[in-house]
Amino acid sequence: MMQRSTAQVLEDHLRLRQAGQLDTDLDQNYASDVILLCDRGAFKGRDAVRKSGDDLTAQLPDGRFEHVAKYVTGEYAYLKWTANSATNRIEDGADTFVIRNGRIIMQSIFYRLQPRD
Repeated sequence: MMQRSTAQVLEDHLRLRQAGQLDTDLDQNYASDVILLCDRGAFKGRDAVRKSGDDLTAQLPDGRFEHVAKYVTGEYAYLKWTANSATNRIEDGADTFVIRNGRIIMQSIFYRLQPRD
């Protein structure tokens, strides 16, 4: 099988998350020993990414996400995003990724959750 590019892995990740298919995303796109960096600390493994995804879903029930900017160079990717739900919003979300051998091996996540006005 041909190795997927950084852009292909990123797009597959975004497509699956948009479809609400977190487990499929984890299986297809994340290394089993992925490193997750966020404001709560540094974590390892797919379960950490699952918990982070579940937390975001709980904070933004039926959230609508917009990808404001995507940049890919080599094995690195950057995603700037916003999100809105009936209860909360995010105006300044940003994720960075290291994607190697067709898998996300590191992801950092930052966002500031704000109540809807």
